[in-house]
Amino acid sequence: MVALSDYVGREQSYVKHVFLEGYLERLVHKTASAYPHIVYVDGFAGPWQSANERFEDTSFGIALNALRRAKASWKARHREVKMSAFLVERDAEAYKQLAQVPARYPDVAIRTYAGDFLRVMPDVLDHIPKDAFAFFLIDPKGWRIPLNTLSPIIARANSEVIFNFMFEFINRAASIDDPTVISGLDELIPYGNWRAKLREAEQLANGRLDSSERKAILVGAFTESLARLGNYRYVAETTILRPLRDRPLYCLCYATRNHHGIEVFRDCQVKALTEQAMTRATTKIKHTAVTTGQAEMFDSLYEMAPNELTLFLESERHLAEKTLLELAPTKPHFASYEKLWPEVLLRHVVRLPDVNKIAAQLRADGRLLFPDWEKGKRVPQQNYRVQRA
Repeated sequence: MVALSDYVGREQSYVKHVFLEGYLERLVHKTASAYPHIVYVDGFAGPWQSANERFEDTSFGIALNALRRAKASWKARHREVKMSAFLVERDAEAYKQLAQVPARYPDVAIRTYAGDFLRVMPDVLDHIPKDAFAFFLIDPKGWRIPLNTLSPIIARANSEVIFNFMFEFINRAASIDDPTVISGLDELIPYGNWRAKLREAEQLANGRLDSSERKAILVGAFTESLARLGNYRYVAETTILRPLRDRPLYCLCYATRNHHGIEVFRDCQVKALTEQAMTRATTKIKHTAVTTGQAEMFDSLYEMAPNELTLFLESERHLAEKTLLELAPTKPHFASYEKLWPEVLLRHVVRLPDVNKIAAQLRADGRLLFPDWEKGKRVPQQNYRVQRA
C-alpha cells in the first residue's frame, strides 16, 4: 500500500499512485481470469525521488506488486497466469536503480531497457505475446510526445492505456507563438481542432478564459486523439491538482474498450479524489502553520476540502440523472440497461452503484420504465430493458 509519508513534497504523486494502485489491483486480477499472460509496460519508469528502498512509491513498484498479488491469488485457485513487465528509462542514473529491480521480483518476468521509449517501442511490442493483455503507462517528464508515433501501442488489441497529460505545461505552451512549440503540440494533440476552439472561446470570453475552460478544450482534444488512434470506446480523465494551489497540474487520461474498464476507473477516481481532498487540506494546514506560526485558525481548511468534493460529486450525480433520461429511448422503444450505464459513466464522475440508485429512483418516480423489473430487486439488472415514460 502506498503511504503518504513517502511523498513529502510530492503529494501530487501520492494521489496519482493512490489511483494507479487501485486501478491496477482490480484490473490485473480481473483480466487474469480471462488471459493467460498479463503484461505491464512503463515507458518512462524512472525511478524519480523514490523514498522507499523497495520502490513501493514508484509507478512500476506499484504495478509489480499488483502483478505479484494477482499471480498468487489465481495460483491459489489452481490457475497459472504469467506476469511480465517491460520497464524503460533513458536517464543513465535512474536506469542504474531500475536495473536492480528484476532480482527483487523473481516471480515476474521483467525486462528493462536503457533508452528512449520511442526507440525501443518496436522491440517491446515484439516481445508481447498476441494472447497477452497489456497495460501501458505513458508518464513522461515532459510533454513533447508525438502521439501518432505511439499508435502501434495505442492501437494494440487487448490493451489499456493511461497517459499522463501534463496540463499545466501544455496549457502554457498553447499560448506560445513559436514554430517549435506549435509543432510539438500539434504532434501531441493531432485531432480535436483545439486551436480553433481555444481562439473562439477566448474571443467569447474577451480574453478571460479560465483554466477549467481551457482544460476542457485541451484535454477533450487529447482524449479524442487517443480514442481515434486506438479505437477506444471509453476515454476519461482524472485531474491531479497542485498540493498548495487550486490549479490543475496534470490529467491522467485513461483509455479502454471494455465497459468494465470505465466502471473500475470511476471507482478508483472517486477514491483518489477523496484522498486528494484530504491530502491537500492537510498539506495546506502544515504549510500555513510553518509560514505563519499558527495552526488552530486554519483547521477550517481541512473541513472545507471534503465539502467541496461532496458538492462536486453531487453535481455530477445530478448531471448523470439528466444524461440517463436523455439516453433512454422514449416509449415504445427500448434500450438495454447494460448499454446505457457505461455511457453515463463515460460522461460523468459517478460510480455504477450511483447510477443504479439513480435509475431505481427514476423508476419509482415513474420517469423511467423497466418492464423486466423483478419483484424484490432494488436496482436494475444488466439485462433489463429501459425506456423513458
